[in-house]
Formats: sequence, C-alpha cells, structure tokens
Amino acid sequence: IGIVIFRDHYKISDLERTLIDISVRPFYSGGVTQVLEAFENAKNRLDTDKLYNYYSKMNYTYPYHQVIGFYLEKAGYGEKKYQKFLQHDKKNFKFYLTYNILHKEFSDKWNLYYPKGL
Repeated sequence: IGIVIFRDHYKISDLERTLIDISVRPFYSGGVTQVLEAFENAKNRLDTDKLYNYYSKMNYTYPYHQVIGFYLEKAGYGEKKYQKFLQHDKKNFKFYLTYNILHKEFSDKWNLYYPKGL
C-alpha cells in the first residue's frame, strides 16, 4: 500500500492508516469514544479520499467501511467526505462497532450497532 515510512530506522504510519487501524480494533486505542475523538481531532488534516483508497486496498472480509463511515459522520464530516464509504459494496451485514455492547442503538444508514449515547 505504500504507507509505511522509514525515518531514522523507525517504522511510522500516517494519519489515514492509523484511523483505519483503530476503527478495526478500537480497544487498542482506548475504546470507541477515543476513536471518535481521534476522528474529530483529525478533521482539518484527514484526507478522506486517501483513507478510502487505503481501506479499499486492504480488502477486509468484514464491512469495516460501515464503521469508518459511521465515525466520519458522527465526527461531523460532511456527507461528501463519507459518501464513498456509504456507497461501498458489502453493506448486507448488520455489524457492530465493537464487542460486548450492553446498551446499543442501531444506525439504519450504516447498518451498524453502536453503544447508546455515542
């Protein structure tokens, strides 16, 4: 994908790849609230076209595009910014934002269960 950069012998990633990684595994970054906060904080720097291109190349089996699009919308990005995720194939699954959601709500738009109050 061409997203790992070597600087001074350290592997680093970029913002778009990091947001994909924490969307897929939110517990590694503190949980879904922290992931949403990361999307909010990235608003002025995030390239959503680059984010979508990375995601498409990763060819996930599970429909994480629903998760990423949901975060983009919840973080206040305009529809133009998350439209590609909304139109992505494989939206036939009802999916969960994270594991073990006790009190959940459902987004018809994203076909996604998420914690109540998020």
